[in-house]
Amino acid sequence: MIIKVLLQSYIVILFLLLSLPASVSANLSLRSENIPDSILTLASGYVIVVDKQSQRMYVFHKNESFSKVFEAPCSTGKKPGAKQISGDAKTPNGIFFATKILRNPGPRETYGSFAFPLDYPTLSDKIANRGGHNIWIHGTTKQLLPSQSNGCVVLSDSDLKSLSDLIFFNKTPVVIAESINWVSPNKVSPAKDELESILLSWNKALTEGDINKIDSLYLQGAQITGKKREALMSTVKSIKLLNKHFVLQPRDISILKQDNNAVILFDQIVAVNSDSSFQGSYNKLVLEKINNKWQIIDDVTTLAINNKKLAQIDDPSKLPSADPVRDLVNKWVISWKSGDMTIYRSCYAPNFESKGMKLNAWVAHKADVRKYSKIIDISTDNLRITTEANTATAVFIQQYNSSTLKSTGKKKLELQKINGEWKIYREIM
Repeated sequence: MIIKVLLQSYIVILFLLLSLPASVSANLSLRSENIPDSILTLASGYVIVVDKQSQRMYVFHKNESFSKVFEAPCSTGKKPGAKQISGDAKTPNGIFFATKILRNPGPRETYGSFAFPLDYPTLSDKIANRGGHNIWIHGTTKQLLPSQSNGCVVLSDSDLKSLSDLIFFNKTPVVIAESINWVSPNKVSPAKDELESILLSWNKALTEGDINKIDSLYLQGAQITGKKREALMSTVKSIKLLNKHFVLQPRDISILKQDNNAVILFDQIVAVNSDSSFQGSYNKLVLEKINNKWQIIDDVTTLAINNKKLAQIDDPSKLPSADPVRDLVNKWVISWKSGDMTIYRSCYAPNFESKGMKLNAWVAHKADVRKYSKIIDISTDNLRITTEANTATAVFIQQYNSSTLKSTGKKKLELQKINGEWKIYREIM
């Protein structure tokens, strides 16, 4: 009797499944395996994907098949849509890369223990006149609320620490989309074939030494010039000889696409060392679809890859800083923008003096300025740092924008080391 009941139940379930439309039954079988359609192919490493609509971050990895290895709630810009100008409280859309770690970037309740700056604005953004800067993935120790950042992607501090193990600087793509379109990993996008064809053409021209062909693959005006072209010519000579003896096809290929932007990541042999081992380069081609045609607008070649580019962190507070002066400048900028006058004051030496004001008067003056400026945005372009034993200087072009003042000019911070920490003792505009 029991067997008869089970058999009847099985038949009913099978009938219902067969009665479903093909699209629905396919979704039921593939839903747990679907991936964002921005991942066209992934050979190694991880891809970080941010869905602004659902306020969630995902990380995908591919071994024999795709797997989701991380998922967490996040908070993006207060306003919907892609970032266009500085201060619009929007998070940019596109494909980005984390470039470094900032430890203790500001008040922990706002910025968490550490942050990963992204390479926004990219060349594509600049071409489209999209502005703004300081777009980070950072943490927070306070309650995470959706759509509450000024443009950054914010995670809880504990989730950010887990994410750090999955980031390789300038290699792990960070795809930010208004909303994710989920597809089967078996679905082949037409863009995949188009982009692979460009990579093969680029590689064929490189190995045959056809510089004119390489130029033809780039957007007009974006061709390789200057020292990069000299380096390319040198690489072409080396590869042209090697091509007679080795198969020099791109390896470890990953392709990402978001709207009309794409990135192709791959490795390539470029030389043979004296011990007969190969020397390779890690390459990144950045493309944009213009007038229905994919064109290369930028490229990056890295000959040396080392573990310092990994973002693994055991204890962010103990992370050694490669440039403590730069860290202080970042801390100074962030505290001034956020209005945290306690952190701001801590950036200065007790003997600070500028414009006839000593430290107490200076901080009081700045607090008054901050009180009447609803939004303050500062960039430190062309930052140049000179360091001696116990003194240092930081010179940069400061772009200052607030609700009461807009200015651009050269700024110089003079610093001294006090009890092992760098402090500003003079500020010159």
